[in-house]
Amino acid sequence: MKYLYLAAILAGLGIVVYFYGFNFDNMSEEMLVSSVLYWYVPLTFGLYGLAAYRVRNSAENNQGNALKRIFSGKDAKLTAIGVVLLAISGIFGFLFFLIPLLIFKTKSKLYDFMVAFFGAALWLGGLWVFFFLLWDSL
Repeated sequence: MKYLYLAAILAGLGIVVYFYGFNFDNMSEEMLVSSVLYWYVPLTFGLYGLAAYRVRNSAENNQGNALKRIFSGKDAKLTAIGVVLLAISGIFGFLFFLIPLLIFKTKSKLYDFMVAFFGAALWLGGLWVFFFLLWDSL
């Protein structure tokens, strides 16, 4: 599953580079805005999946919860991701990131896939709120 998440991240980043790097001048503002879904969904799916994969694999005997695993210090990369997210997005963004990681049981065989799917859906809902409720007022 790890390679599925890495492929999703690479696909999302590749689409960003294509749309905003190489094809930027050929697209209208409306097309650029509507193209967000093409890279946003695979990128969030991959990031959540990879984070959940690391959380699940950092556990000893699949015991404990995700929050303890992130800040336990046993997985330095996972702890660094948590600290960087907290520093960049603040407490609300960090808590919003943690919701999918905390609501599923880490003992589940499909924990990382469920977290990735729910996390992508959650952020997709946030994107919908932004575009349909806030975008016109900007």
